Amino acid sequence: MNETFYGGFYGFQSAPFHITPDPALLFPTETHRAALGAIEYGIAAGKGFIVITGEVGLGKTTVLRVCLDALDASRTKIIYLFSPALNTSELYATILDEFDVMLPPTSNAADTLRILQRTLLAVHESGTKVVLAVDEAQQMPEATLESLRILSNLETHKSKLLQIILVGQPELEAVLARHSLRQLAQRVAVRARIKPLSFRQSCRYILHRTRRAGRAASRPLFTIPALVYLAFAARGVPRTINICCDNALINGYGHAAKRITLGIVRESCRSMKFRSPPRRSATMAAAAMVLVGLFVSGSALLRYYLHTARASPTQGLSAEKQLPDTQGPPQTTASPADAPLTSRRETPAADAAPAAQQSAAPTTSSSESPPALSAGGSPSDAESAAQIPPEAPAALQVGSETTPGSLLPWLPAGERVNESEAAAPEGSKWLVREGDTLYKACRVTYGSCDEKALREVIAKNPEIGPDAKIYEGEVLFLPRQTQATPN
Repeated sequence: MNETFYGGFYGFQSAPFHITPDPALLFPTETHRAALGAIEYGIAAGKGFIVITGEVGLGKTTVLRVCLDALDASRTKIIYLFSPALNTSELYATILDEFDVMLPPTSNAADTLRILQRTLLAVHESGTKVVLAVDEAQQMPEATLESLRILSNLETHKSKLLQIILVGQPELEAVLARHSLRQLAQRVAVRARIKPLSFRQSCRYILHRTRRAGRAASRPLFTIPALVYLAFAARGVPRTINICCDNALINGYGHAAKRITLGIVRESCRSMKFRSPPRRSATMAAAAMVLVGLFVSGSALLRYYLHTARASPTQGLSAEKQLPDTQGPPQTTASPADAPLTSRRETPAADAAPAAQQSAAPTTSSSESPPALSAGGSPSDAESAAQIPPEAPAALQVGSETTPGSLLPWLPAGERVNESEAAAPEGSKWLVREGDTLYKACRVTYGSCDEKALREVIAKNPEIGPDAKIYEGEVLFLPRQTQATPN
């Protein structure tokens, strides 16, 4: 069974993952485009030697063929060497054979070089460029590479008679770095190296090949877990991706599966003796998924409680137990059920009188809001909030050395904390800045933002109101968390 069988089943018009270099299926990454530009520029500018390197299966030959196919055949003569293991005489004879020039039987190396020079000069005078492309150049003997350097010396006063492109594996760079080939290395004017695909590029490469083969983009063939597994297993090598995907499609066709799942891909990769994804990479991917899950769950929890507070503004929150104050008699906090949360911005004037009468009581209800700690309300409150120094930190801790009724160091003179806050257990003050949210204040103060923490913060800050909004310039009171109590 081959790809011809599964082509109609999966809706392909051509083979999507064959391993032969096909310029029409090139997926150009940044390094591929750099290699393409290097070859095109080197040929157009007549730079002489051009070197392209890269690991096995990264698409070097495909890039070379894309560039050669783009050249004007009427003005360019292309000589392609796919088997570079030649000696000097064989190299010269191969080049002359491309020009249909027959060597005399008694000719030696010097005669061959003179004939080759006259041939190249005649072709150059006719307005035709000669490009010699050597694939797998790391296999070329050192003596033959030195002969290529001699060929590069064939030139006129203004241009080279021969453009030479060396394409090979990273071993080619090591060969050119030898001391005996330093003259050749100095003549290399343009270099480029093709790198493996990244994780994202590997996934996009698979989708690119399926779309080029005729599969509609609205019908993804590989599931997301299958794409992730393939990207890690292939380690960024396009040829390995092609082999794995081709076998996965054969396996999926055998199972009559409409989509290629993780199980099908894993089975195919194991049958081809490709190792599973690196353990470190798999661990990093799992950790990233866990972090994303925690962020999504935290955001969903916050939206749920904000929606609850907005939908049921008259329902009280659970009563909060306060630790007894050692500097005075224990004080009680009114339950939100007795004093529902209301926004001070939306409190009618008729409710101001009862609130003023309650201010004379020994204990202060949690539904009251201190006039000095809100940016909204009366004009004096707005002026006090505007006097908060901009250099004050975002979260100001109130330590145990702060005595009840004493001035906070960052508040202007004359601004004091009300009695309920002064007598409350140790906590934090959060000056709301632009872009701050209730979730951010809760997370920074407690390290997490669970149900209990949200209830405590909302209960201790009645000025937030039933709409659960905070405004720039407000100061939130964040009480110290106590032991969790059953609801």
